[in-house]
Amino acid sequence: MQRAWRLLALGVAAYLLILVTTFPAARVTGIMEERVSDLSILAVSGSVFSGKAGRVVWQDLDLGSMHWQFRPVALLLGRIEYLIELTHPANSGQLVAGITLIGRAYVQNLELALLPDRILNHYSPVEILTSGELLLDFKEIDVSDVFSDATTGQLAWQDAVILEPVNMVLGQLQIDVQGNNGTLVGEVTEGGELDASGELSLLPAGGYRLNLTLHPGPDVAAETLDMLEHTARMQPNGDYLIEQSGQF
Repeated sequence: MQRAWRLLALGVAAYLLILVTTFPAARVTGIMEERVSDLSILAVSGSVFSGKAGRVVWQDLDLGSMHWQFRPVALLLGRIEYLIELTHPANSGQLVAGITLIGRAYVQNLELALLPDRILNHYSPVEILTSGELLLDFKEIDVSDVFSDATTGQLAWQDAVILEPVNMVLGQLQIDVQGNNGTLVGEVTEGGELDASGELSLLPAGGYRLNLTLHPGPDVAAETLDMLEHTARMQPNGDYLIEQSGQF
């Protein structure tokens, strides 16, 4: 029986290898565009085993150039899988992207470092100037439904500072992200200089919810406290509560 399973696995691997070798490079990027909404892959060159694209755009966010490398070992698991590297002056990183025999697309081991301004200003209604580095570390992202329970990862903003429209030192921030019943929930696990705690939730169709409690210490700047008094509700114990929901 064990020998039969090995032969079956080798047969599936051989079939998938033949299937992959007949794909032109444009088919690979075409499949990715079909599976991931708002994704555009431009200036494609190379082969199905190793190729590159001059420009990748996701939700109007330019991620720069992309290089992919076929991972043949995944064929033994019944998957077509690639190691992808992204390069841009404002972001860099890599991820594993693949598709199963039944057509389920997935992203795993996403590691991406980028300037916080790129993400914040992409969604913020007012321009924000920041410093520090934003790190995305996702174990898995369900490409077909990013809000599903399979999506799990972490965001960390190192040496976080908002320079404009207010000057605010935030320090080290970390959020653990998990899909939960159609909602992407981020739990604050490292609250920085304001000792933040609580949750940030993203909803389908661009909705969001904030439920945060801030515990500013005695060293927090007066400008920061003044801003909190205008944007949050002060609690009897001196904490500040932010409860907000809306649409991006």
